[in-house]
Amino acid sequence: MKSFLKIIFLLPLFTISQEKDSDEIPINIALDSINKQIIYLTNKSLYFVDSKSLKILNKKKIKGPKVLKFNAFVKKSKLLFLDKKGGDILKLNTKDSLVKIDNSNIHNFFLDNVNFIKNDTLFKHGGYGYWSQSNFITYYDELTKEWEIYTISSESEIPRSADSHIGINWGSNYSFFGGTSLTENGSRIKNRGNRDVWNFNFVNKKWSLLGSYEEDNLNQSFGSFNDKGDLYILDETRQLYKITIYNNKITSYKRTPKLYDIENINPLFYNGFVYYINKKRMVSKIQLKEITKDIYNKDTFYSKNNTVLIFLITLIIIMGLSALLYYFRRFQKDKKIQLLENGIQFKNKFIDLDSLSISLIKVISKKDMDFSEVMDIVSQDHLSKMQNERIRNQMITQINLKLKVITKNSNDFLIVSKSTFDKRYKVISINNSDYGNIL
Repeated sequence: MKSFLKIIFLLPLFTISQEKDSDEIPINIALDSINKQIIYLTNKSLYFVDSKSLKILNKKKIKGPKVLKFNAFVKKSKLLFLDKKGGDILKLNTKDSLVKIDNSNIHNFFLDNVNFIKNDTLFKHGGYGYWSQSNFITYYDELTKEWEIYTISSESEIPRSADSHIGINWGSNYSFFGGTSLTENGSRIKNRGNRDVWNFNFVNKKWSLLGSYEEDNLNQSFGSFNDKGDLYILDETRQLYKITIYNNKITSYKRTPKLYDIENINPLFYNGFVYYINKKRMVSKIQLKEITKDIYNKDTFYSKNNTVLIFLITLIIIMGLSALLYYFRRFQKDKKIQLLENGIQFKNKFIDLDSLSISLIKVISKKDMDFSEVMDIVSQDHLSKMQNERIRNQMITQINLKLKVITKNSNDFLIVSKSTFDKRYKVISINNSDYGNIL
């Protein structure tokens, strides 16, 4: 009897809906429609919440990299984790550790971009990184397990670059607006919004500038979710809007007390309900019709102005080409070895070299050098010829070893070969085919 009473007493502990550590930081929520669950990710745990009762069905402590760097999402019924700033995709193994499953090597290039899934393919649009903004769409190739640039039509308009913008995937289209600008010196201006509205059609693969929206019609976004072609935005004043791109409408609704309970985490829509993180940092839900029953105002979302449109297209083409040229030059520069006064830099890595090694590389980078002339640079009068030759060979070996480490190239940087003019002599040259030109 006592055992039975203990079981009855402990039973409520297994049905507590959502009690969490007070210091847990919400990251995002995702929908698993197959299992009818809301997946709630925090900096410490992963919660599987029943969409109907909101009870926690399962809880996992995640091991591995810092979870704050990732967002959880569900693709083909598989739970995955996407790097917020880069291209890494991870999954949970049987030990609840995050393990990388992609082959990409993209870091800090997708800050404040937009992620979406279309036809079971993961896409990214825009983003900021390395003093440049992206104006293209990338997709994750399941075969190569890498990110590729999505090809657009040669007849397409060129959209502006964007980050911190709002995007919506609807039908065979993807639309975006808002976001921040990038000035000529590479600094973002957070308080200057971009008001143009762009649309990409996946059928004809063309971008088109739809128009510009009135800044007074929409305050800074606090959170957003979508129901098919309808995009709902909650601004920082807790005003709720519905934007329909295809018929150019914006509807604002009267504020309700429930909206003030929503945390600054994007909600999601499922089966007539809006799921969100409340002020207690727990998953909650409310019927969409309950917060959209009282309309405050209706208006057109964006205006079409041919004069402004032509000007903007011209301006965007110039800015887009400039951004592409800047990115191309920077990309080419990052791929090349830079010879500095005290060493060599490749991408974000640096190795130090002594002055003799730097002098040797400088001379050889201009033209091939007779191997015997290397002795003129390294020889020391108080040493024998054999000792000087040993120093020369060690220096060349050391340079090659350091360059292999910094570039992860298995081939030698400095190559000693027979002269093309006289086979009796040797020349030393830089392996440009594997290492490229030196800056």
